[in-house]
Amino acid sequence: MNTQAQRYIEEVFTDVEVTSGVTYGMNATVLYYNIEGVGEALPEALILDVYEPAGDTETNRPLILYFHTGNFLPHPQNQSPTGLRTDSAVVELCSRFARMGYVVASCDYRLGWNPIAPTQEERTYTLINAAYRGVQDSRTAARYFRMTEAEMDNPYGIDPTKVVVWGQGTGGYIAFATATINDYVTDIGINPKFQWDPDMDGNPQPMVLDFVNGDIYGTSYGINPLDMDTLAYPNWPGYTSDFSASVNMGGAMGDLEWLEDGSIPMISFHTPNDPFAPYEFGMVVVPVWNYNVVEVDGSYNVQEKLSGFGSNDVFGLLDGDNYSAAANTYNDGFYGLFPFNRPVATDSAPWEWWAPNNPNNANGLATNPDMSAEKGRNYCDSIQWYTAPRLACILNLPNNPCSGGVLNDACDLAYDLNGSIGGSGNIQIENGPYSNTTATVGNDPEVGWECWLEPDGNGDSPSLDNSVWFTFTGDGNDYNIFADDCGGDLDTEDYIELGDTQFALYAGDDCSNLVPVLCVDDSEDITTTNYFAEMDLELGDGITYYLLVDGFNYSTLDPNIAIADGEFCLQITNVVVGVDEIPQTSFVLFPNPANDRFTINAKENMETVEVFTALGQCFKVFDGLSSDILQVNTAHWDAGIYSVRIRTANTSATQTVVVE
Repeated sequence: MNTQAQRYIEEVFTDVEVTSGVTYGMNATVLYYNIEGVGEALPEALILDVYEPAGDTETNRPLILYFHTGNFLPHPQNQSPTGLRTDSAVVELCSRFARMGYVVASCDYRLGWNPIAPTQEERTYTLINAAYRGVQDSRTAARYFRMTEAEMDNPYGIDPTKVVVWGQGTGGYIAFATATINDYVTDIGINPKFQWDPDMDGNPQPMVLDFVNGDIYGTSYGINPLDMDTLAYPNWPGYTSDFSASVNMGGAMGDLEWLEDGSIPMISFHTPNDPFAPYEFGMVVVPVWNYNVVEVDGSYNVQEKLSGFGSNDVFGLLDGDNYSAAANTYNDGFYGLFPFNRPVATDSAPWEWWAPNNPNNANGLATNPDMSAEKGRNYCDSIQWYTAPRLACILNLPNNPCSGGVLNDACDLAYDLNGSIGGSGNIQIENGPYSNTTATVGNDPEVGWECWLEPDGNGDSPSLDNSVWFTFTGDGNDYNIFADDCGGDLDTEDYIELGDTQFALYAGDDCSNLVPVLCVDDSEDITTTNYFAEMDLELGDGITYYLLVDGFNYSTLDPNIAIADGEFCLQITNVVVGVDEIPQTSFVLFPNPANDRFTINAKENMETVEVFTALGQCFKVFDGLSSDILQVNTAHWDAGIYSVRIRTANTSATQTVVVE
């Protein structure tokens, strides 16, 4: 161990411990569907390898989930020299970041699609479904680690609030999609880019159906109503699937409209002449077979749009090193983009290398003719040293170079708490720890915190001192939010002095038009040793909130009392009384798609059935029911996607139906 190096910025550890073959979930694979005697999707274990720094005593470490390349096909049938979680570049980068202090997991994911289908529409259909499964699996991996932290005494020593999705090649498509697909209906269901007309009757339908393929998170069953084949299984429901950052090496985004203001920061590496995944906008081409599949947006367009949103603005503070200078020479000022200009136009992955006896060695050399371990490691150098300081800044890790104080002490750099909104009812979700040490107040609003009682050094009231910002979007539910010592995990010397935190809650589309909503000084449950803040409120559905958490500075009153700065956690609970949500498998809806009617068959008697349009408007209500079966006439409905919610005496559940 190098005691002089800076953790997360440099390689601190000498050795890496690898735990291989960890099962992080189980889901259905279609890979063997067309094999004689199979004819159905089969349950498949989802496997990963965990890389950890050897000899590390830290137990609250950021986590990177790394997804390899391979064209969504098994190796060596994919005709590529790569496609395994043990590929040379994968092992190299996972090991390097583990030596820097991260926990890194190299993850397999479900494979299978038809790259040689006779029509482009069929190739698009099967590839989009493969990518959808990849997104489900990446989110399953995130929930698996959060489950181990919550239920298994955190065996991997991870910080569940600091998780990064990283994709190489095909994995880059997963990383981009995982970071941006947030709503099935708008991103997939009614998106015209992902509609097709297999029956050629002029009635297009979604290429991915969530009731068939499972939801976008991998937390529900998916069942084919035609043969009742299970195509998706739920894994680790009840845990958030969110990520803090996304890293892409040579992948692209299925639809640039997925990228919205407020998206997480992203880092991209790409060769501008990539013939398979476009750098800007263009057609995805299947390597070796060279068939067109679907038009996508590459790293340049993604980073350009992120730049317009300001998502990567924090990277603008990083320009004093050789790697940043090299990237900035070619990235047109789009922070987080590192173009690799290669003399060989077909060299789309210069970071890769493999053994000469690889069964697909010839195919690999056809596009990467000067492949070597030395060359691959040189590009891994650029990837490592460009990414490391940026991840440290995004995650607000110790030694991050982006500011002298706390990274998130300004509203427009607020921590995202959306992963804790919309969780299971009455389950407390811990976020943090966060630090307000050396935080500033230069950009804080002058109103909204009038209720704070403690005076400043001149005896005036109130006092605004060391503040940290958070943001989240309301969902119409009631919440309890309070600051504490992370459930007792923080030592006294680390916890903010006397736990004296103060809340100011604002609403607004962005930080330029904040409207004060709520002001909290001390909780009703304060003691002489803990003056934490706490609030209970109903969050408006779809309203963006900004929460300022401040520490009261005692030093202005008594120099013998320490400044109220240090670490704290935010505990968030979705307060639910009465009906609980249960998995969507509490009822079956068929046929789906429906022409003139569909039937609902529930596991218990239904009291109410509500139907909502794709825009969320209530369309039909069937009330006063007392039956487990309901037939719904759709003959006069407009074609489209509808959400159907049932309520029983004890539960509620929702599914989507397509009406043709």
